[in-house]
Amino acid sequence: MQTGADVLIQVLKEEGVEVIFGYPGANTLPIHDRLIDEPISHYTMRHEQAAAHAADGYARVTGKVGVCLSTSGPGATNLVTGIATAFMDSTPLVALTAQVNTDLLGRDAFQETDIIGITMPITKHSFQVNQVRNLASNLRQAFYLAQNGRTGPVLLDLPKDVLAAPCEAPPARAAFPNGSSRGSENPEQLDKIARALNQSERPVIIIGGGIKLGGASAEMADLVKRTGIPFVTTMMGIDAIPDAREMHLGFIGTHGQELANRIIHQADFILAVGTRFTERTTPITEEFAPLAQVAQIDIDPTSIGKNIQIDYPYVGDIREALARIMPLLNFKKKSEWLKRIERERSLLESGLPDGGCGFAGSFISRLQEALPEDTTVVADVGLNQIWTIRSWKCRSPRSLLSSGGMGTMGFSLPAAIGAQVGRPNTCVLSISGDGGFLMNIQELATISHYRLPVKLVILNNGNLGMVRQIQDLFYQGRVNCVDLGNSVDLTAVAGGFGIPASRIRLGEDPEAGIAAIRNSPGPYLLEVQMDPEQYVYPIIAPGGSHLDMIYGK
Repeated sequence: MQTGADVLIQVLKEEGVEVIFGYPGANTLPIHDRLIDEPISHYTMRHEQAAAHAADGYARVTGKVGVCLSTSGPGATNLVTGIATAFMDSTPLVALTAQVNTDLLGRDAFQETDIIGITMPITKHSFQVNQVRNLASNLRQAFYLAQNGRTGPVLLDLPKDVLAAPCEAPPARAAFPNGSSRGSENPEQLDKIARALNQSERPVIIIGGGIKLGGASAEMADLVKRTGIPFVTTMMGIDAIPDAREMHLGFIGTHGQELANRIIHQADFILAVGTRFTERTTPITEEFAPLAQVAQIDIDPTSIGKNIQIDYPYVGDIREALARIMPLLNFKKKSEWLKRIERERSLLESGLPDGGCGFAGSFISRLQEALPEDTTVVADVGLNQIWTIRSWKCRSPRSLLSSGGMGTMGFSLPAAIGAQVGRPNTCVLSISGDGGFLMNIQELATISHYRLPVKLVILNNGNLGMVRQIQDLFYQGRVNCVDLGNSVDLTAVAGGFGIPASRIRLGEDPEAGIAAIRNSPGPYLLEVQMDPEQYVYPIIAPGGSHLDMIYGK
């Protein structure tokens, strides 16, 4: 007779799971023992947080549900940061945590932790399976919840005795309700949005990460092309559609591009799709788009009007909404508006030709030119993130990954592993600062062990660069607690893991380093040494408010 672990694996296969990122422990052994004879690949990471980030990266590039697995106690709690990262960025994820036997629950047993209570605020739902007969239905529901509505992480806590318990074959999968939000959809509201958009003189579209999550990249690209309406993106929406210079104004917000922020300030109508208007996008809400009426389309009703006043709300499936609104739009381009935008663009580019990213931005642009067109880039958090997303030209959806809502340092390296597993025939490039890289440096062992051809660039300024910039600019230069030093030889560390590496100096000719990455058939690490005073400029809010206002100084 089969066991709970057999049922678990059967349902995982039903759900199309091909890969699990995990770390074993005594309480996961019923699962790991059964995986030996199954087609599901298990990648043993070197830390559970990295397992969650790898599953996240895998989900972001494939559009599938990522799966991570840990043992109980510290194994489960180590997943928390990765789960929270997925929750903030709406990544579909199922986290499986082993647990102590059910008769030990509540008795402070060895490695017992209330992971349900801990993760309740950062998951769409959390299950603890206390009866083996509920295992299949709970797991199927977890996958349903993870990938329907506003996508996100779901956790399943699995006591060891439930995994080992004998059980009958689970019943056939029951049909779940359709995942769209038809109960909330109001077609008349789309008519109102279309009329207002058609009547506007200075329209702008804001593209958020919900475009990718809703599978609506093609529809949005078609809408932009046919209407000729310029667009900006949020940080999470940067790679939602291929870059189109004449229509794409950049990304908005605190660390966004000045052209994008300025044009939002001048617009008279904004169509925002798949974004919740976080404070990173609208740090000073009373100054955001003061001349514009705003329409917001999102599948999550709690995201509508959460941070700014919305004139035309629409709750529903984004892909369906775009398909319905397309026939209602006229396709006459706003010539005067586009001319004004080009004048603004020319003025800004003449005054800030490198986009405020200096040598770092130029290096990233040259690196992209040398790599295959379908390269996937995974940025970490800090100055390296802003340099990357300002400089990288996205040529296809799901090709630029980064931690947005949580801003999780250490995300890039393990997420790149997941992306490489999800896209085995594609070049995957991880860009980190030295601070973020050191947070999950142990995953070099994972790359080496599985011979994953991930390319790694470390922008090493010996500091926590973004924190230093804020201290330098807004704390009267009282730089403190951000110096990481340069005592670690990162190329030697990489060599110790069996990964070839080299070093260049930013501002000097980078061709040798770029060629080494381009020509390496396997993994490669390039350390790019740079001065800590190299910052990102300008950093402004929509409407031109500088960081002294954003940070309340």
